[in-house]
Amino acid sequence: MQENWIKHKEVTLHYIDSNPGQKNSTPLLISPGLSESAENYTSLMSSLLPARCITFSHRGRGKSSAPKKGYTLEHHIADIEAVVDYFQLKNFYLMGYSRGVSYALGYAVKHSASLKGLILAEYPPKHKKMPYGWADQYLKTHWGNDLGADIMEAYVVKAIEQESEYVNFHPHLHLIKCPILIMRGVLNESLLSKEQTERYEDAWKECWIEVFEKSGHTLKESEEEKFAETLKLFLSKNR
Repeated sequence: MQENWIKHKEVTLHYIDSNPGQKNSTPLLISPGLSESAENYTSLMSSLLPARCITFSHRGRGKSSAPKKGYTLEHHIADIEAVVDYFQLKNFYLMGYSRGVSYALGYAVKHSASLKGLILAEYPPKHKKMPYGWADQYLKTHWGNDLGADIMEAYVVKAIEQESEYVNFHPHLHLIKCPILIMRGVLNESLLSKEQTERYEDAWKECWIEVFEKSGHTLKESEEEKFAETLKLFLSKNR
């Protein structure tokens, strides 16, 4: 694993590259969820070796810099674009997990021709507007006092709430032409329902839907082996 930083305008993005010497295979770029950092994916990336995986911490997360403002959907899409440009990625796989799905979809709608495959885990085809008070409740529920400050500062959580706007991606999904893998859990904590999954199927008739019967939202932790094997199979089928 190799880690480094990318300077992009007002932010510095921390990334991890699982196999930088592998130049001949198609890389997988991972867009983490709202409160995840690049380090949350090192175990998965190790499981996928020798395939090359690149993940990064979005602005305000992990070891990436955390500006006081600049947390709209467009800012997060720009983070992905910065990583793609830095590595000069062409014809690559893109995976989004949880709220990272909306960032990945935003990128994919704009840059469909650059994708060899798109993987979406545990999030509907929309960017949610966070309701007033969400940040305070989130900090109280998830972080307590100091817990989690190494991933995301309190002011970042509040900025995400203040700058969030609703975007419905469903009318634009037809613009994405590459092979698609959708993964969802079925337990109570899942953020992607059967009905929402059908919205994806409505746009992508031949997408692969993988259901994780023992999981809610935390697919890659609750069913770690199945998650990795599903990815391996998808990547191998769409080389």
